[in-house]
Amino acid sequence: MSRRKHSKIDRLRPEIKAAVEEMILSADFTYKDISEYIADSAGESVSQAAICNYAKGFCEDMAAIRMAQENFKNIMRECAKYPDLDTTEGMVQIMSGLMMSAVRELSPEDLRETDPVKLIKQASELVRAVSYKRSLDVKSKELTEAGFDAVKEKFFAALSKEKPELYRQLAEYLEQKKGEEK
Repeated sequence: MSRRKHSKIDRLRPEIKAAVEEMILSADFTYKDISEYIADSAGESVSQAAICNYAKGFCEDMAAIRMAQENFKNIMRECAKYPDLDTTEGMVQIMSGLMMSAVRELSPEDLRETDPVKLIKQASELVRAVSYKRSLDVKSKELTEAGFDAVKEKFFAALSKEKPELYRQLAEYLEQKKGEEK
């Protein structure tokens, strides 16, 4: 993220640092108030300028986190509209849309300066990710079906030995349903 990790505030005890960050976010405290709090709580002298610099980076980090959370909520809301679409597919569609928008917004000068190989590589990586995900989906479905078939086979074998009448009725019922589907 953007803030320096060697500030005096980063070296404070976690509970004091957390309190300082809450004070920064609350807007009820001045940098002087925060400086005095640190001096009283930790016995450290931190200048108002150092607190300002820390606050700037901290607030930028928090804004980036909030934006990421909001974007994720929007993605999930869109995916909820299409129950058959899984989250990964929804994210890929959004990323594809963003990528196309970014390319469309390039000026002719920017487009000439853009490395086409880099654009093609990024598009290829997106396609590869989709392909890999679909391959995993197919393998997962095959494994699930194979597992179901194995359980079904054992179930019917046990049922035919232990409850032959129930087995016969179930087999007749399945044949009847199979005939109805045709």
